[in-house]
Amino acid sequence: MSKKGFGLISVLILLVVFSFLSVNIVQSQAYSSKIDTLKYLSLQANIHMYTVKQFIIENDDVGIDNFKLDDERFSLDIKKEDLTDTSKYHIYIKTVDDTKVSNYDSVVK
Repeated sequence: MSKKGFGLISVLILLVVFSFLSVNIVQSQAYSSKIDTLKYLSLQANIHMYTVKQFIIENDDVGIDNFKLDDERFSLDIKKEDLTDTSKYHIYIKTVDDTKVSNYDSVVK
């Protein structure tokens, strides 16, 4: 009887250890996937920010007011602040889904 009991306890302990390891592996892969998504969206937001800044520098107010991003994953908000002899444009880019990726920058023109 003691051999059967020892075998049963051994199997239960191994089952618990392997299930714990498998849960940790699945969690690590899920976190890695989420981090990759956030890195990709952050890089894409930085590329959009660079494009918008160059567009603001090279164009007039009418063109800037009509500028739209061609990416449905991001929303763009450009606010103009008139200073004494220049204009300052505040640029906000953020994702429209539940990922919290956002960029802010300003351009003085």
